[in-house]
This record gives sequence, C-alpha cells and structure tokens, in this order.
Amino acid sequence: MQYNHAVDRLTIRPLLCCALLLTVTVVTYAGVVHGDFQFDDSSTILENPHLDRWSTFIGHLDHMVRPVLYATFLVDRSLYGNSAAGYHLLNLLLHLGTGLLVYRILALAVTEETRHVPFWTALLFLIHPIQTETVTYISGRASGLMAFFYLLALFLSIKRIEYEDDRRVSRWYLFGAVTAFLLSLASKETAITFPLVLLLWDLLIRRLRGASLRAAIRSHHLPFWLILLVVGLAVWRHPRYTALAQFSVGIRPLWDNVLSQLNAATYAVLLFFCPWKQSFDHDLPVLHSLFQWLLPELLFCGLIIAALVTARRLPLLTFGVAWFFVQLLPTSLIPRIDLLSERNLYLASIGLLLVVVMIGSRVTQWLATVLRKPRIAQMTGSLALVVVMGLCLFTYQRNVLYRDGVLLWSDAVEKSPHKARPHNNLGYAYTLRGDWDRAIEEFRIAARLNPDYALAQQNLRDAYLHRVGRQ
Repeated sequence: MQYNHAVDRLTIRPLLCCALLLTVTVVTYAGVVHGDFQFDDSSTILENPHLDRWSTFIGHLDHMVRPVLYATFLVDRSLYGNSAAGYHLLNLLLHLGTGLLVYRILALAVTEETRHVPFWTALLFLIHPIQTETVTYISGRASGLMAFFYLLALFLSIKRIEYEDDRRVSRWYLFGAVTAFLLSLASKETAITFPLVLLLWDLLIRRLRGASLRAAIRSHHLPFWLILLVVGLAVWRHPRYTALAQFSVGIRPLWDNVLSQLNAATYAVLLFFCPWKQSFDHDLPVLHSLFQWLLPELLFCGLIIAALVTARRLPLLTFGVAWFFVQLLPTSLIPRIDLLSERNLYLASIGLLLVVVMIGSRVTQWLATVLRKPRIAQMTGSLALVVVMGLCLFTYQRNVLYRDGVLLWSDAVEKSPHKARPHNNLGYAYTLRGDWDRAIEEFRIAARLNPDYALAQQNLRDAYLHRVGRQ
C-alpha cells in the first residue's frame, strides 16, 4: 500500500512514536508493581477512616482537601485492599497518559526543523528517575493526577482554537478543558498556574499581540480565571485550608522562604543531571541573606536572560524556561516544611527537559553545519541512546528502593546523614523487621540530631521497652 508524505507524517509517525514511548516506559517501570506502601501511605490511605466506604467519604467532602485524589484512593482501596500492586498500576497509567499528552501538546507547537523535539522531550519525561517519587510512591499520585488533568486541559484548550469557526465543537472542547482544569485543581492546588501557561502559549507559541491577544484572553482565558476566582473564594471559607494556611505562614518568614526555595530549585536542576543524588528526604539549608549563596541567583538570572534573548528565534526554548519557573511558583511562595520534594518537580520537569532537548538539537545542527560532517547526527543519536539507557537504569534502581522501607530510608540516611527524620523512619522500618537493636540505634541518632523531635523520643522509648520485654 502506498502512502503519501502527508499521511506518513501525520498518521504513521505519531502512532509509532506513541507506541515506542509506551513500550520503553512500561519496560523501565516493569518492576513498579512490586513496590510497597511507604512513608505516610498507611496513614493517608490504609488507615484513613474517610476511605472506609463511599457514604463516609461523601459525608466528609465539605472538610476534605483534594477530593479527586482521595476518590481514586477510595476506589483503589475498594478494589485492592492492602495489596499495593493495584495502587502502583494506576500511578503508572497516569504517568503514561501524561507523557503522551506532553508529546501531543508539543507536536502542536513545532516546525519542520524541530519536529523531533516532542518525541525526545516526552521520552526523557517518561523515563527520567526524577519522576519516580511521583510514580512509585503511592501518595505521590497527587502530583501525577494533577499533571494529567492539567495537560489534558491545556491540550483541549489548544485544540479548541482549531474549531473557532464551529461553535458547537468549540464549546465541547471548552467544556472538556474546564472540567479537566477543575479535576486538576481538586487533585492538587498547584494547578492554579494553568491560566498563566495559557497566556505563555499565546504569547510565545501563537505569537499573539495587541488586539489578537486581548481577544484570545477574553474568549479563551477568561473562563479559567473566573474558575480560579470562584475556587479561591471557596478555599478562603474552607476550614481545612484556613488551618493549613495559618500553619504554613508560621513555618518560616516569606523572604527566607523565597531565598531557600531558590536554592532548592538550583539543587533540583542539579538532580536532573546527577540523578544519583536523588533522595526521598533531602537536607537543604534555610537561607536568610542574598549573599549566603550567589549561585542560585546567577543560575536563574542566566536562564531568564537566555530565554529573553532567544524568544524570537527559539520560542520553544523560552516557553520551556518560563514553564519551569511558573510551575515552581506555588511551592516557592508558600512555605512548606520540606524545601524540596522531588514529586513537586513532576510538572516543572517538562519545561527543563524541553530546554535540554532544544539546546541539544541546536548544538547538533550547528556542529553539522560548521564541521560539514553528516555523521554528526548519527553520533548524536548514539549518544542520546546511551543517555536514554542510563536514565532507564537509574529509574529501575530508584524503583527497587520502594520495595522495602529499609532500602528506601537507608538511601535517604546515606544522603542526608544529619537530618533526624530519615534516621527515625529507618528505625521504624527496622522495627517492622523485628530488628530492635538497629531500630534503637537509629532512633537515638534521630533524637540526638533533633532533641525536640517528639516522635523519635517516643519511638526510642517504645523500642527499648519492647526489647527488654516490657511491651
């Protein structure tokens, strides 16, 4: 059968790309179903009384945060009970769907010269080990579920533009985008950045200006801003969010938080290129002055300048930089106990990986032009294959850690030896094995590192009493 070039490009290649993306990801995450419940999975899911039955869940909705997330946990618990495999399967399916959406969205933004960018960006997103905390840690589903609906809303919003002349179809796309956006917000609050991303798309990808941009904002953006307003008012009156906001404000001063989060974001960029430094519990300092560490400021100033300089010639690169910063805004401005949780990089990673792919593509084209050697492209392809295989290996190794609490927290203790919580959690993992001597030692270290750590003190007393036979 003969196919013309247009059919080959629009039909066969995307299908093959999607099939390849799915295959590589499934092979890489093949062992994920063997992972166990870790950290707060038990308290959040298995021991959560609001997930006992649907009637209890519905009765608690008015006090619940992230209802869509907990609805998925309720379904999983109804289907799989205490078997972790089913929970992991849904996390993996969400990851696969998110990766395909990354591919489809970027495919709507490329030119003939950058046609390979969507595939490589989606592939790196799917296999990079930085995603394991979202995919393999069951409670990390909040980030994965939010990202899936977030990208689905973006995809439907972009596709709606193609049917502006057909009001009926356009309205259906708008309905789908609004619904996906609401589901994203009800999965994790960081989805509030969505209207900003729509604006970036129209500014950088569609290159709208003046009257055209204002018209797009009125017709395409306004519904999402109105949703944010309504949701914001609801959150303001929500008792649980009010309590969380009060707690958050008391964690650290806003200025210290911004500086510390800037430093954490710099370290996060390092993790993308040095995945062996990944940890479930990072130990990062709280900064109080601009002059404590100038590297974060210099790095991000450089990224911003590069994005502005290349905005006209390389809009996708600028879009990637802007995407990365926008997705970090919620967790950077709102104080949290943990300065860096790798699952919070899940959506932001798309922008950084897009920048890496764009830079790699431009460097390859430049070398091929300057050196006049066609084999440069083949050499680059071989190097890319090596990188892909290396990332798959690192992802597999990270996933193995989630099979056992001692493995996961031993890795965290090795990388954050001066932080009390990893030692306490490693001690708890040892108690589950019945290894009380090692558990007591870890609890002692945790209590010594943080004398105010009440949980470590209590665990140490309980473990000691258990060992001497008084419990």
